[in-house]
Amino acid sequence: MTENFRGPEEPQNPQEKRIEDDKETIVLPDHEEMITRLIKVDDNPHLQERFYPILLKAAGQKRVPQGIVMMLALAIHDYTEGMPPMMASLMYMKAPDFIDALINDTVVAEETKKLLQSALSGSN
Repeated sequence: MTENFRGPEEPQNPQEKRIEDDKETIVLPDHEEMITRLIKVDDNPHLQERFYPILLKAAGQKRVPQGIVMMLALAIHDYTEGMPPMMASLMYMKAPDFIDALINDTVVAEETKKLLQSALSGSN
């Protein structure tokens, strides 16, 4: 007689379990709250039309601090594509304000800003 016991069922995506267990998991604001917060950072119509919609695709999602940094970096890349390189630099100057707007927990927001700075400087 063969037993088919395999133990507790593992999640389909091991990354998913890790994110849920992480105390630093960030749940981004829903669409309406997120756009309101972003506009408080900068109400520039061009950002509202072209940059914020890129970020809003992540509204309501769970992210870890590294995920927020990646989300911002990809959004800045997509937004500034075809623009002078200085535009990306200007957007990265605003990134800490976007982080503060999107993350309620000040400790996690500070960690995220440090990760962003580390990524930008190329240090570990």
